[in-house]
Amino acid sequence: MATYHLTLKIGEKGNAARHFTYICAIEKYAHKRGVVHIEHGNMPKWAADKPVLFWQASDEFERANGTVYRELEVSLPRELPLAQQIDLAKQLAEEACGNNHAFSFAIHNTKASDGAMNPHVHLQFSERIDDGHERDQKHYFKRVNNKRPESGGCRKDRSWQAKTRGRGIQPAKSSDKLLEIRQLWEVLCNQTLADFDVPARIDCRSYADQGIDLIPQPKVGAESWNLHRRTKKQADESKEDIKPDIIKNERYQRWEKVIQKNQYLLSDMAKVQRDTLLHHYEKLIGDKQIIRKELNQLNSAKPMIQTLQQAIQAYLSNTKSGSVYHLAMNHASIEHAKAKKRYDAYILIKNAPIKLSNIRAKLSCWWNHGFRSTETQYMKQADRALRETQHQYNKLLDTAYAHPKLIDKAASMLEFEQTKSQQRKDELHTMKNRLSQISDNLRSTHQSLKLLQQKHPNIDMPKSTLALSSTGSVS
Repeated sequence: MATYHLTLKIGEKGNAARHFTYICAIEKYAHKRGVVHIEHGNMPKWAADKPVLFWQASDEFERANGTVYRELEVSLPRELPLAQQIDLAKQLAEEACGNNHAFSFAIHNTKASDGAMNPHVHLQFSERIDDGHERDQKHYFKRVNNKRPESGGCRKDRSWQAKTRGRGIQPAKSSDKLLEIRQLWEVLCNQTLADFDVPARIDCRSYADQGIDLIPQPKVGAESWNLHRRTKKQADESKEDIKPDIIKNERYQRWEKVIQKNQYLLSDMAKVQRDTLLHHYEKLIGDKQIIRKELNQLNSAKPMIQTLQQAIQAYLSNTKSGSVYHLAMNHASIEHAKAKKRYDAYILIKNAPIKLSNIRAKLSCWWNHGFRSTETQYMKQADRALRETQHQYNKLLDTAYAHPKLIDKAASMLEFEQTKSQQRKDELHTMKNRLSQISDNLRSTHQSLKLLQQKHPNIDMPKSTLALSSTGSVS
């Protein structure tokens, strides 16, 4: 299920460029895996094509005790596809940085402790507010000059630091700006989840404020996780008795104790999650069947009128004279088809070699049809009648093609049909996108159910649902 995680970090002088290369997995961090998307924005001209120059300049020219960057580290809903995760990250950057804070963000998608993926975004941004004056690298980070702004550096945004009544500056985590971003992120995330018909929701409030009797999980960190894995692997390979305290380092032990204390309540919450996911899964299956049925109906719809001549013909068939000729054409076509079928059957029997098995058929053919000249004459009459009727109908069409009023009415009909055709195309496109979205949602929900069972094997789960695979049943 979706989780809420949003933290603000402050970068000290000398760390901006290094951190930038880390989140983007470039230079000495090029071996790092899991970076799926990178973007930059609001960079000055001298760093527009090479953003690393901005962070290098921040390290070099920012004051010794200044903040060279701030970073928002935010979890992205794993239930959403990458395109929507990117869109959410862009919205976060827009809300936090606007149009005047230089920023870089990278989306990482690495494995989480529960075995599933952990998509999250690192948004690294500058406190400096670009006021539109062009500055070189050195002047960009100078002190602000209130009298002559173009001569000084860019002003710093202090809204991330909250001032209290007579008590100086609080840590940035208490700032009104951060609280605003936390609440806004909840709204943005939940709206996107709702748009994609995902039942999961996030809440920026603490467990205590939500009235949930859970202990917040402490952050273990990659270093402690890797240390735990290495020591456990060494213990398994050496087959020696190693104290649990060595295998489970201090951070890991704290995390494990919290998990154990929360286990009873988490099990009850898991049952609620299971019921919600199963209900959602069944709804998605039903929606998918309905959309496929509607798609089949749209695909099998009769072809639309494409040209003005087709529109005139369609309009003409609804007039009195046009309907008379149309009926005559249909009658002549039917009679011609009958004559041809009769003639072909006659020739087939007549030209066949005489055998004991077909003597009766040949006698019957002679009795019913007579001589070949009779059948040929009958065929010629039907052919002549069809040509004459077609000729009369074509003359009527030629008159209609040159009739101004009929042309205007046909043009209106064509415009209407073209509008209907475009609406049909748009509807097909929308329904195909919706079908693709439901398929993604089904896979995500199926994965969430499997993970829920892995984490809580004591709760019952329908075997028929878990047995489904992504080979087609949920896609």
